[in-house]
Amino acid sequence: MAAFCIIFIFITASCKKESDGELSLTSLDNAIKNEMNQNNIPALSVAIVKNEKLVYIKSYGFSDKESRIRAADDDLYRIASVSKPITVIAILKLVQDSLLSLDQKVFGSDGIFGNDYGTPPSGSKKDLITVRHLLDHKSGWTNSPNDPMFTDISNTQSQLITDLLANRPLTYTPGVTIYYLNFGYCILGRVIEKITNMTYEDYVKSIILQQCGITEMKIGKNTLNDKDPNEVKYYQSEYSPYSPYNMNVTRMDSHGGWIASATDLARFIVKIDKNESKSDLISVTLLNKFYFGNPNWVHYGALPGASAILSRLNKTFSFVVLVNTCTDSNPGLLLVDLYNTVKGKIITISAWPTDDLF
Repeated sequence: MAAFCIIFIFITASCKKESDGELSLTSLDNAIKNEMNQNNIPALSVAIVKNEKLVYIKSYGFSDKESRIRAADDDLYRIASVSKPITVIAILKLVQDSLLSLDQKVFGSDGIFGNDYGTPPSGSKKDLITVRHLLDHKSGWTNSPNDPMFTDISNTQSQLITDLLANRPLTYTPGVTIYYLNFGYCILGRVIEKITNMTYEDYVKSIILQQCGITEMKIGKNTLNDKDPNEVKYYQSEYSPYSPYNMNVTRMDSHGGWIASATDLARFIVKIDKNESKSDLISVTLLNKFYFGNPNWVHYGALPGASAILSRLNKTFSFVVLVNTCTDSNPGLLLVDLYNTVKGKIITISAWPTDDLF
């Protein structure tokens, strides 16, 4: 069974240009090609934003090795847990529109769902879980004995929530301990649906992505035959990313289901970066309640056959890297390596194009 891989870190140190480091875009280009050779990456797409302008977009390699189809800038990739920042922004938009409260309870008679998924067992403390707890990975649930989003893949989201509410005890008191949990973001997707009376995908597309100028992002499908015409093919040495026994990508929607191009994710980050040139979707006050308030942050995502990076490097730069492979044994190693390579070049290049490629 495939495991869902994610590393999520904050970067708070300032990023300074090396005193003697005036590197050309060719150096960035060569460094990316070297990473691809070292890590056997079939296709990679990178987008770099400077002062809210898209100043660099390039795709490398082959989106389909067997058919020798070259990677293109409008290719769509599975972005795995980079889906989570999209869900956070969707929740914050509901809060900003006074349709939801961060401290609103989720389950039980006083909760958003009421007893839609059954009644929380007496004394279980599951009726104390709030929207904020889910966003902060502090629901109290853990992946013991397994990550529910990668088991019983034929079960619906509703069936999963009903089962865990009734049968999986909390390991921690809600709001106390951080434990990274895909399932919590699955619940947040259903919160959005309950509040809006829309599907999670439709709400995000119409209320969030459309305001970013994004039209091609969507929830991915599970099989090679069902993939989008503009979607890359995924490669993994350990097993097939398309095996029906591995994962249900469509069911992952709000925690790991989106497919996107690097350019569209760059459009998204410009609308949440707290810079002044282009208006943000969410107020600075709300953004500051979460990691978006940090000067520098990065969110990583990985699934079998896919790796993704979304980063606000500093007040000047943001960037995106999407890849159609992953290393099962240590996906974080590939992500950190790619992050450090691209970051290292960005902060040493002094001359960037001035045109806006958006």
